[in-house]
Amino acid sequence: MNPEVDGYGLLANRQVPDLLPEQVERFTVDALRAKPARSFDPWAALHQLRANGEKIVVAIDIGGDKLIAWSYEVRDGLLLQLAEVLLRRGDGGSGYLDGLEEVADLARREMLSVGISFAGPTDGTRLVAGPNLPAFIAEIHDRHGGDFAGLFPAVAVANDAEAGLIAGALEATKRYPETRNVIYVINGSGLGGAVLTDNMIFAAEPGHIQAEARLNPFDQLKPCGMLGATYVCVEAIAASKAGVEDIWLQHRGERLSGREIAARYLAGDRMALDLYDNSALVTAHVIKGIAQAFGFPENFDGTIVVGHGGIFHVPGYRERVRSILAKDLSCIPTMLFTKDFSTNTCLDGAAIVAVIDGHPETAE
Repeated sequence: MNPEVDGYGLLANRQVPDLLPEQVERFTVDALRAKPARSFDPWAALHQLRANGEKIVVAIDIGGDKLIAWSYEVRDGLLLQLAEVLLRRGDGGSGYLDGLEEVADLARREMLSVGISFAGPTDGTRLVAGPNLPAFIAEIHDRHGGDFAGLFPAVAVANDAEAGLIAGALEATKRYPETRNVIYVINGSGLGGAVLTDNMIFAAEPGHIQAEARLNPFDQLKPCGMLGATYVCVEAIAASKAGVEDIWLQHRGERLSGREIAARYLAGDRMALDLYDNSALVTAHVIKGIAQAFGFPENFDGTIVVGHGGIFHVPGYRERVRSILAKDLSCIPTMLFTKDFSTNTCLDGAAIVAVIDGHPETAE
């Protein structure tokens, strides 16, 4: 690669901007719609994983456009994916339930606990909604009352952000035993996140905070839409798909994936560079805003940031986010990125909740 257009150099050679206090102040617990989702003690979970000896569990990740089920072996406190995938679907919900019923039969025969990560709101083992999976939601309500407990003999369910945070918090705790708080930031189709503090996971909606005009240099006009909001939110500017890809389409008239726009950036395209630079700046505001809203130490002492989503692997992007935060905090924040330690954190998180929450009655 030509060093003059290397992605790290293109972003890193730019002057590091200041965070806007007025944007950070928009992040409050109420504005984040933060609500307690589940208790989770990483140290207790690590102990439970180690105390289980050798055990097989089933983990299922149900996303808006895919489903995957995999069996894991718990051995010496580690989660090890077994060789063969149990189920894979990619057609937006069609046929999901038939496949899950086959997995349920296997779990019942083998007396296996099941953990599920679901891309939508949940209430215990019940599905509250799934706007991207209407066919699946209709079928599971019709055949199982909308409750995974009616399908699997022993099941624990987590929202996908919760599941990803659980896997990220476990990794953070293993690497940094002094970890007290974890901020889990998802930048992909949208911009989401969750927080772990005082052994409680809080679901949050950071992407729907109103964006300051100075953070909207491309004049994105797309309304937020969350609960009818008409303002432009940070997600519509900084998210890989809802922001970067959408703005590119508006200005260039071509629909490109994030990977294709990143390739333009690496080739020296100025607009692509500016899009990722501004996205990194907004993402830094999101992280600082969440930390401030939850009252975390100003120097991020004991706070680990876990970044999830392909945009964090655009060359130079993660370093740009870190450098912007470092300038504001006067210290370098500790950050982990999920692709560096997991192929699928939602699956890993589902496997963890299967171990700590799933208990087949017939296995006693």
